[in-house]
Amino acid sequence: MSDGYALQGRLWRATGRKPDCGILYLHGIQSHGGWFEWSASLLADSGNPVLLPDRRGSGLNQAARGDTPGRERWLADLDELSDWAEREFGVSQFAVVGVSWGGKPAVAWALKRSERVQRLLLIAPGLFPAVDVGLGGRLRVGVSLLTRPTRLLPIPLDDPALFTQNPMGQSFIASDALKLTHATARFFYESSRLDRMLLRAGEGSLRAQTTLVLAGRERIIRNARTEAWLERLAAGPLTVHTFPNASHTLEFESEPEPFGRLVEEWGEITVGEC
Repeated sequence: MSDGYALQGRLWRATGRKPDCGILYLHGIQSHGGWFEWSASLLADSGNPVLLPDRRGSGLNQAARGDTPGRERWLADLDELSDWAEREFGVSQFAVVGVSWGGKPAVAWALKRSERVQRLLLIAPGLFPAVDVGLGGRLRVGVSLLTRPTRLLPIPLDDPALFTQNPMGQSFIASDALKLTHATARFFYESSRLDRMLLRAGEGSLRAQTTLVLAGRERIIRNARTEAWLERLAAGPLTVHTFPNASHTLEFESEPEPFGRLVEEWGEITVGEC
């Protein structure tokens, strides 16, 4: 990145033809790109390049673990990743996937760069969380911002059952050495600044065609508030798909094929629409 940070991630290159657009895939606060390789590979079947970066300080990126310089840097990283994809693949238009917490920068970047982002796929986006740090956590964040902004504080998602009821998925999460369990006080503060920026967005200001995917057995986000807010924000019709028996991370369902078909169909629609 332009500030010298070496950002790592996963890439599926364009196949067989000139791509219509690039697909950027943004993961959640605790997860990393390794959780979503299956759905990313389904998107790559469209022939478009898929870039699944690990957010700075998470996943494969060990430097400044759990930290960020600011909300502006998260969006600047997306600017620079899209510029790289344009140089590499000749794509100037993008479709963006945001999972869980990754839905926040996905929407923010779509609002900021509406000329580049044509389509949004928001999968259980963390726009209105049902689980947060609580009053005590907010007090610790506030004190740490004054004394040591890089102090690491626990992310309140330490129970794998919050993400999935599938025992294999829970086992994967529990043993995942790359998952992010702590973030800095500055990260939590900048995440709340991102929230405030999104809440100030005007009605109908989201021009990208938006698809929302929700899990019926959701425990991490507030489905009704999320859908209502996106209905207000979207300039066009909001497409909503709910999987009634699924939990937050649909990738880890014991029978993920219906979710996979939805992702694959969304990827196919990007052909010719970017």
